[in-house]
Amino acid sequence: MKRTLASHGLLLVVAALFVAACTKTEQPAAKATATPAAAAVAASPAAAAAPAAQAQAPAPADELYVDLEGDPDEGPPPLTVKWTSTVEDGTPPYTYKWDFGDGSAPSTEANPSHKYDKEGEFTATLSVTDSKGITGSEEYDILVEKEDE
Repeated sequence: MKRTLASHGLLLVVAALFVAACTKTEQPAAKATATPAAAAVAASPAAAAAPAAQAQAPAPADELYVDLEGDPDEGPPPLTVKWTSTVEDGTPPYTYKWDFGDGSAPSTEANPSHKYDKEGEFTATLSVTDSKGITGSEEYDILVEKEDE
């Protein structure tokens, strides 16, 4: 019971700090009128680091969220799969590279169709790059096999 109360208390403190940080308003900068003593304090490494840390913007995403769907994802050969891709957290336009996992030529379409002629289990991989050079990828398994008779 004590552990549960302590963890809830910690959660409340973290939430309060988050809300306080999100609602803090910036005050306009005052004009600098430095005296020699104030200039010495401002030149200290600790004083220089504090404003720099406060002024930093959130870092941009370093990877795209890529999702893909194959329809159908199993069946007998020849199996034609219609691929659908979704990309989030990026800046268009996007560059697409599909590897269908069967040794065929890659595609650069956003939503291609691909025919699997041979039986096997294949892993298709979609790699996407946005206009800022940020990348993401996702894999999807396809099973091509003859139906049991």
